[in-house]
Amino acid sequence: MHFDSNGTLIGKSGRVTFTVCGFDLKSVKLKPDKLILEGPRVGLELADNKQNRVHLDSPIHIEIDASPSGDYGPALDAVFVDGLDKLVPSMPYYWKNYAEKNFLPTSTTTTPAATSADSDSQSPNTRPRKIGGAITPPKVVRYVNPNYNNVAKDKKYSGTVLMNLWVGSNGAISHLSVRRALGLGMDEDAMAAVQQYTFEPAKENGKPVTVELNIETAFSFH
Repeated sequence: MHFDSNGTLIGKSGRVTFTVCGFDLKSVKLKPDKLILEGPRVGLELADNKQNRVHLDSPIHIEIDASPSGDYGPALDAVFVDGLDKLVPSMPYYWKNYAEKNFLPTSTTTTPAATSADSDSQSPNTRPRKIGGAITPPKVVRYVNPNYNNVAKDKKYSGTVLMNLWVGSNGAISHLSVRRALGLGMDEDAMAAVQQYTFEPAKENGKPVTVELNIETAFSFH
């Protein structure tokens, strides 16, 4: 990867999840016109709400152009984040709930009432109903198997991802988020599969209603 002196990427690079884009610095070379950093890519396993760093079989080569002042600090600050807590503000919405509970110090975590899908701040007209009683659960009409990415396969890593979502009165999926993670890109694999599900909506007294539910996706290595 090549960055300019402000830390802006030059050229194109595929977008990947933070759980497979860690970096373990092993080599630093200072040239007259650039800084070269090299080291292995690092993945993040999140099973059991733990953060386990693992080296991946993928070396990373980074070049940062020199600034007129010769100070690489601003560029390095733009390219790297030191610690998962610093990464939380820029995470996608579907990681927010999990990240705030597991990556931030306890004193700074958002209260469950502020992050839950059934927060009191939502109007009764938009708040999802709870399954039970007169409300029958939605039915999966179309199920899609998740992709088992090569990073996880190479590590023989398996487990179960728990996701929270709403199924609307029209059967459409929304508000999909991670609640129990695996890491190594498997959470995104699970969500990509669930987003392709087709549901028959939940019903209350025969009428379709919006409900909130959890779905598990299991990955087994054979």
